[in-house]
Amino acid sequence: MSGPPPPVIARERVIRCGYPAIRDRGPPDDGRAGGRHADGMCRARRRSGDHPRRSPGGVGAALVAVSATAYLLHRVGRRSGATTAEVRDRLPGDDVVRHPAWQSTRAITVAAPPAAVWPWIAQMGFPSHRAGWYTPRWLDRVTFGIRAASADEIRPELQAIEVGDRIPDSDDWSVWFTVVEVDPPRALVLHSTRHVLPPVRTVDFSWAFVVRDAGAGRSRVLIRARSAYTPASARWFVELVIGPADYVNAGAMLRGIRARVERAAPATS
Repeated sequence: MSGPPPPVIARERVIRCGYPAIRDRGPPDDGRAGGRHADGMCRARRRSGDHPRRSPGGVGAALVAVSATAYLLHRVGRRSGATTAEVRDRLPGDDVVRHPAWQSTRAITVAAPPAAVWPWIAQMGFPSHRAGWYTPRWLDRVTFGIRAASADEIRPELQAIEVGDRIPDSDDWSVWFTVVEVDPPRALVLHSTRHVLPPVRTVDFSWAFVVRDAGAGRSRVLIRARSAYTPASARWFVELVIGPADYVNAGAMLRGIRARVERAAPATS
């Protein structure tokens, strides 16, 4: 006669030391032996430095995410609203900072001719001294602690502007721009060496406001910023902080200009 059938040994998948493994689920003694054997392997692996390998797919996905974020920050930090042709165009003021380490070009269409846009450009400056920069009041308070609001009307006493004039950008005049080019109603170019934010130590900064006739009673308003700075190691700060901040601030300025111009001079039908 044949002997009793061999015991059926169930197998279960377990994780040991981060590795998948098969453990026999049989009689108690076998189970304990299997567990002791597997635990011994775990200790040996830990001693030998043999750790679970990371999934290549997870690393690749992380690299793609980092690259995409870096590209997005670089792009929005340097252009918004502007066409490729406008970004590549040579604009008034480009010769002020000849070799910029950073440049941005922003643009918007305004439903009014350049002559209606220009008075709002000419009167810009720190709001406690001039008409402001047309950014939202909450943004001014949060980012710069500015309490005065930008003007909602054209101020005739602020329309005369000449090369060499100083345009304040602080309440105490410790920070200012110098007017280097005025071409009504087409261009206003400002220059500064006073806008220094650590870790930047020195800055050569031009800020151009350009108004182009877009036909049909419309204008294209462009803002171009160009900056050379030291030390070169501050590039991370410029790319990660200054660029995105310029995207927010200059974009708000353009929308503020458009809103004021179009309220004062509605587009003709």
